[in-house]
Amino acid sequence: MTSRSVKSLMPRLSPSALIALVAVLGVSFIVTVLLPGLKISGDLVSGNAALESVGEQERYPTVIRASLDSLHDRLMTRAYIQESLDQLRDTAAKLDSATNSISGKHAAALREAWDHEREALRPLLSYSGLPYDDNESTGTVLNENGKQLERDVTNAIHTSRHALPLLDTQLTAVAGDLQATNAGGAKKLRLFMLAGLAIAALLVALVTLLLNSRQRQDKNLRQARQQTTDILRTVKEGLFLLDEKLVIGSAHSAALETLFQRADIAGLDFEDLLKNIVSQKTLTTALKFVKVLWTERTNEKLVKSINPLGEVEVHLDTGNGRIETRYLQFDFHRVREDGKITHVLVSVSDVSARVDLARELQASRSQSQAQVDTLLGILHIDPAQLSSFLSDSNAAMKMINAVLREPARDEGMFRKKLDTLFRQAHAVKGEAAALGLSSIESRAHSFEEDLKVLREKQDLSGNDFLPLVIKLDDLLTHLQSVGELVARLSRPQAAEPEADHKHTSTDVIIGGASAIGKTVDTSGKPIESADSGLIGMLEQLATRIANDNGKQVTLHCTGFEAVPEEYRRVVKDIAIQAIRNAMVHGIEAPAVRKAAGKSDQGHVRLTFQTREEGGYKMTIEDDGQGLATERIKEVALEKGLVTAEQAANLDSKQVYSLLFTPGFSTVEHTTKDAGRGVGMNLIADLMYQIGGKVGVASARGRFTRLTVSLPSSPKVVDDTVAA
Repeated sequence: MTSRSVKSLMPRLSPSALIALVAVLGVSFIVTVLLPGLKISGDLVSGNAALESVGEQERYPTVIRASLDSLHDRLMTRAYIQESLDQLRDTAAKLDSATNSISGKHAAALREAWDHEREALRPLLSYSGLPYDDNESTGTVLNENGKQLERDVTNAIHTSRHALPLLDTQLTAVAGDLQATNAGGAKKLRLFMLAGLAIAALLVALVTLLLNSRQRQDKNLRQARQQTTDILRTVKEGLFLLDEKLVIGSAHSAALETLFQRADIAGLDFEDLLKNIVSQKTLTTALKFVKVLWTERTNEKLVKSINPLGEVEVHLDTGNGRIETRYLQFDFHRVREDGKITHVLVSVSDVSARVDLARELQASRSQSQAQVDTLLGILHIDPAQLSSFLSDSNAAMKMINAVLREPARDEGMFRKKLDTLFRQAHAVKGEAAALGLSSIESRAHSFEEDLKVLREKQDLSGNDFLPLVIKLDDLLTHLQSVGELVARLSRPQAAEPEADHKHTSTDVIIGGASAIGKTVDTSGKPIESADSGLIGMLEQLATRIANDNGKQVTLHCTGFEAVPEEYRRVVKDIAIQAIRNAMVHGIEAPAVRKAAGKSDQGHVRLTFQTREEGGYKMTIEDDGQGLATERIKEVALEKGLVTAEQAANLDSKQVYSLLFTPGFSTVEHTTKDAGRGVGMNLIADLMYQIGGKVGVASARGRFTRLTVSLPSSPKVVDDTVAA
């Protein structure tokens, strides 16, 4: 395996897999290289020792031959023979020991040659005594022992001429075998060493990769820690972790210290964090709430809805005996590891600006009516001038609103926004002052003061512009009130001559990708009426729903010119919801209608009329599939609105009343036109506010009719009722 292939393998293996691979290779190196190598090296050492021993033994036949010749010469010269005998005995003993220790294919022949030679040497090896006699007449002569020794030496020399060469040959063969064995062992050891080098190189490469991987992991870990530190240092929210004992972890955002005006947050008990800054009742409830989050069976989404710290008032000691009141919002999220809750992540936001904004906005709205009364002082102003001022101011307000909504990211863009706002506000302020509209002038001036504070700030952010909404809403509401009053005052005082009002109807044929609509009177001539804007909107709505659902529908609108101004918003809202219900729930697809013996096009009729007994009546009817009471009961059972026993005893009126329950819908999959259970509930709520009534009638497979009864004047008129 090359280094390139090892590097290509690296991305495919995890660090743990690489460690396992290194361990396997290490064990393989020990088992396949080190242990056999040690054995082979041991065999080589033994073989070399045996070869040295055989090399030593190879000279023994020569020594024996030399000892025999020396012994023969000494006998001939009547010299001292004991040294030669001792040398012969020592060599024979060594050779005898060596032949017994040699094994292999030449061991038998070697021992056989040596046994033959040893048999000839036995008399010499066992000889003792003196071979010579001394006398005065003959001098030193061989005695009988000497003569026998001479014969034995001569016989041994004869035998050695044949046996010793055989012995030399066998020792040489043994030495050759040992050399061959050692050479093979050395070759095998080299192969194992090469294999060991390859495995060692691979191990080095893998270890290097592991070290590099560890370094990369350490680097990534350091980067992740640094990024986490940077996030915690720069995030505007307070973030920290709570363990099961409700102790705050060591890591938390820097904003947390600012929010709570203390630095000893790490390792602090959650109770100690809240103690003395919230009421005892809130503290007790909060601790119980957080402990509940650690219970596995607790539904996290459900329990969050009762969060006692969702928007809590806190009192912080800012030093020098000053107590600052803020509003903090705590959010809690479970942290799981392997499906088990390990921590609770707590985020803390300062929502003081939002709370103050909501309070100021509410106060501003509550003062609106009183402010309208002060506008009566504008009667001395020229109406043309006032109308021009209102038109220009309206344009300025739109510009201010557009600038506030325009996103900005850097300091330069924020400064540019401030300059534009200053110009628009100052123009309104100047013209109001010229006209003597002090109330508008004071509000514009107050708006300028807020802009001035922002201009003096060194660093600006989008949140700094949020408080401007309060002053802008106050100014805009005031201008709108003035405009409404001027519009009333500019109406002609003389009564208009009565006109013959003809019955007006609208038919809109809707289907496929287009809709054809017309507004006609009873004679068939097109007219322009006050209700054309509302009908046009309903046409567009019906066209879009029909196209989205693949249906063909004819929309009939009758009597909408009689809708009084105070009911225009109510009628519009009811018509929108009723058309949605009829188009989605009632009218069938063309193929379904055709199979039921109906025309491909469905019909939806909206009628508005004045009742003789007083008030108004609005009817919305479709010729669709009607209401399925069993389906309504089934959904009510699923949602737990009724029991099975109650459902069995419900009459049709009671079943239809379930349709007005908040969140009730028979549609399985939510779309933008149905499925959320809001439309019918909205109609019921409108009727409740104005003191009206709503009724439902239906025949399965034939029609559904919604009848709305409106009083002569609404009981309550608010933003949801009046246009």
